[in-house]
Amino acid sequence: ICRNGFGYLRQAVNEQNPEKFEVLNEKLIKYEEITDRIEFEIAQYLNEVSRNELSEEAANDIKSMYKIIKELESLGDSGEAISRILSRRNVHNKSFDDDTIKKLEGMVDAVDNAYDAMITNLSGVHKGTLEEISNAYNAEDRINYLRNDLRDAEIEEIEDGRKNYQTSVYYIDIVNQLERMGDFIINISQELEKNFVRR
Repeated sequence: ICRNGFGYLRQAVNEQNPEKFEVLNEKLIKYEEITDRIEFEIAQYLNEVSRNELSEEAANDIKSMYKIIKELESLGDSGEAISRILSRRNVHNKSFDDDTIKKLEGMVDAVDNAYDAMITNLSGVHKGTLEEISNAYNAEDRINYLRNDLRDAEIEEIEDGRKNYQTSVYYIDIVNQLERMGDFIINISQELEKNFVRR
């Protein structure tokens, strides 16, 4: 579900038509509400399970699940936060040029790759086959490298007077928010590694 919402985020970043963007914005808000509700429902279930007498291993598993659902819910929050940044950009009649959109697409691709790794790792835990999470670390390294590279390049262009300051602020805010999504995603794989990889 988080991944589906991210698909709408990709479209929203690319959409320059304000009316079409609003349709996507509504979908992102809806997906954020869905992730809130699912987090609440899973937490309720875990609360019920916790009322029973549990082994230490089961209690640790439940603690990990609480952390994981919080990170997943935070991904929905980040999607909505990016949507708000894009809305502010539109209200102030700013737009991204093709080069800026291409750079954002590269960052979105990197986060999408991190989603792949996270889903693979969650599936591996479910099947009992997860042994390590180098895929997640590699994806996170790529996101961090891109964030630093894109931010530094944009600041240089602002200083040289080649970019509109306000438009660049919106762009950098989105890049930073995408990097935060990468943090939430790696946190999930790290929690899986810490508690569900049986050595």
